[in-house]
Amino acid sequence: MKSKKRLVEIISRGIFVIVPMFMVLGCNANKKIFDYGQVENNIYYNSFFELEIKLPPDWNIRTKEQLQNLAESGKKIIAGDDKNMKAIVNAVDVDNAVLLGVSEYEVGSAVSYNPSFMLSAENLKNSPGIKTGRDYLFHCRKLLEQSQIKYDYIDEVFEKEVISNQDFYLMNATIKYMGLNITQIYYATIRNGFCLTMIVSFIDDEQKNDLDRIVKSVKFDK
Repeated sequence: MKSKKRLVEIISRGIFVIVPMFMVLGCNANKKIFDYGQVENNIYYNSFFELEIKLPPDWNIRTKEQLQNLAESGKKIIAGDDKNMKAIVNAVDVDNAVLLGVSEYEVGSAVSYNPSFMLSAENLKNSPGIKTGRDYLFHCRKLLEQSQIKYDYIDEVFEKEVISNQDFYLMNATIKYMGLNITQIYYATIRNGFCLTMIVSFIDDEQKNDLDRIVKSVKFDK
């Protein structure tokens, strides 16, 4: 029952899990230090991905502890008692990172739904066949279909959207829970050997418009 109560929170952040704070990535002489990024003056900046995002000044930034707790709960709900799914989820621990989580209200606020924006990264070193965000979403869709979270709809065709000269592919997913029609949109792109994924979650057009402004503020240095 406790895991079911947290279902709305889990699906609002996607299926990604936390990794240690610092990693040395790559296999050549010019290794780069992985960066989780930081927020200053309502702007998130990440030096590894050369990325910045403008955040609404009154929105709540999730702490790393909140992100980690949410990730652990998400793993349990996705895998359930399925041993194969548990193996899949645990296997990706060392190659995934939740970089940023923001929501309109503080966690636990007395609101019908708390819209959120999440930024995640997955190392593709063991998946050379994933060349584009579309390839990544193909596998993401399969994993969502196999999870305990039963979505009402998931896109089968992923449209391309160019954001700051970077090709993103989109996947829409919907689920009904406690009278709410919840929509998630996944934006996936490949950068520096990772799949960088933004996930927005909302229940109405007003929330969607607020999240669209965050997505449209994304800028890459080059």
